[in-house]
Amino acid sequence: MAKKYFYMFIAFFSTFVIISILSILLLYRQEKQIISNIIYSYQYNLILEQTKDKMLDLIKITIKNEYQNLSKKYEQDKIKELKHQTKQIVSIIKTFSDLKENYLPFLKKYLLNKRDKNIDIIFKNKIIASTNPSHIGKNFKIKCFKQCLYRKDHKYILITKLPEYDIFIKTSANFSNITINYFDPIINNLKHIPHIILYQNGKKITGKFSEKNFYLFDYFKPLKLFFGIPVEYSKIETLSNTINYEIKRAVKKVIAEYFTLFFGVIFIFYLLLFTLFKEKIDELNKALAFYQKKAMYDPLTKLLNREGFEEELKNHPKRYFLIVDLDNFKYINDTFGHKVGDKILKEFAWLLKKYFKEDIIGRWGGDEFLIATDKSKKEIIEIFNELNKKLIEIQKTFDPEPKKILSISVGGCEKADAFFEERFRDADLALYKVKKSKKGNVLFFKDIDYIRMEKKDLK
Repeated sequence: MAKKYFYMFIAFFSTFVIISILSILLLYRQEKQIISNIIYSYQYNLILEQTKDKMLDLIKITIKNEYQNLSKKYEQDKIKELKHQTKQIVSIIKTFSDLKENYLPFLKKYLLNKRDKNIDIIFKNKIIASTNPSHIGKNFKIKCFKQCLYRKDHKYILITKLPEYDIFIKTSANFSNITINYFDPIINNLKHIPHIILYQNGKKITGKFSEKNFYLFDYFKPLKLFFGIPVEYSKIETLSNTINYEIKRAVKKVIAEYFTLFFGVIFIFYLLLFTLFKEKIDELNKALAFYQKKAMYDPLTKLLNREGFEEELKNHPKRYFLIVDLDNFKYINDTFGHKVGDKILKEFAWLLKKYFKEDIIGRWGGDEFLIATDKSKKEIIEIFNELNKKLIEIQKTFDPEPKKILSISVGGCEKADAFFEERFRDADLALYKVKKSKKGNVLFFKDIDYIRMEKKDLK
């Protein structure tokens, strides 16, 4: 097995070597085109990357900084607006309080005119007035002692307590959707950059395309803003003679070094493979064959195990398939112990090998054995009659007055072309009939008396 894979690997590697040699020859033939492509790619990437580093990234950083500053200013303006709204409401409450009037009706009317705001007046954990009439009457628990400002879900919420009236004023502002107009300074600044192209929400704001230029674009997501800068095609297509010469020389050197190294490695590999490793692989192959064979045999009887028997039968088909069972073997184990039982199994296995020299013999498990043979039915019956006598002689060496006699029951099948499972099933049924009628006999499936068979035998 190892030798097979060894030669397969040699064939595969040799194919790889041949393909590699052809590739190198093709590489030399196309050297000029390859060098030209490398130069163009080098120049293209150099110019574009430099342009992007110097311009696009700088523009994006600038936009980001301005955007953050304007966002902070917007939030600060919103907070000032919240405080101003709170002051107006406090002023209304205090004015009506000084006049000894009920401020609540006027406050409700005032808030109804402020529908674009978010204001709630809370008294004893219940909203008594609001810019949203549906809020009035709802419970609202407040955890704030005097005045607190906090941020929640893209909102700033300001809560102010008026202890003298036992009320809380809650004002809030949403700053998640800042109007685009607020960021007009950024757009105006970008417009002053020469030759820049600006798109916002799919609409061009400024700039003109030129056929002489190649354009690099980037995107600033918060403002949905595409911005692009031009690179002249003439710069991409031009490279100095010095760089041209250096690249050509470097490419030729790399190809030559690769060629030398490649063939050096191939030579060393084959040398090691055929001088040092081949002997080891042969040893490994022998070891694998030894352990593979060992894995196919039953350790007690040295007969083939189930897998080994099936494999051997596939490679060397036989006419007759036999299942052999030792009758009353349990009596031996229970009475004289497993050591005696194992000894009988080994002696019985030796007898089977003696009488079925040219045949396939295996241990199915316990006291059951399998035999595949080309011997005639008459020979098979005669052999097992003889083996029954031998078995009695062996038993009397340790059991002079046996209560139960060791014997051999055999079920056979002669369907040479059938699958293993079918042959086993038929032989097993024949063995079952022997055990049910008279132990110590040989019966073939073909010879079963179907008229006298029980229904359960056919299940």
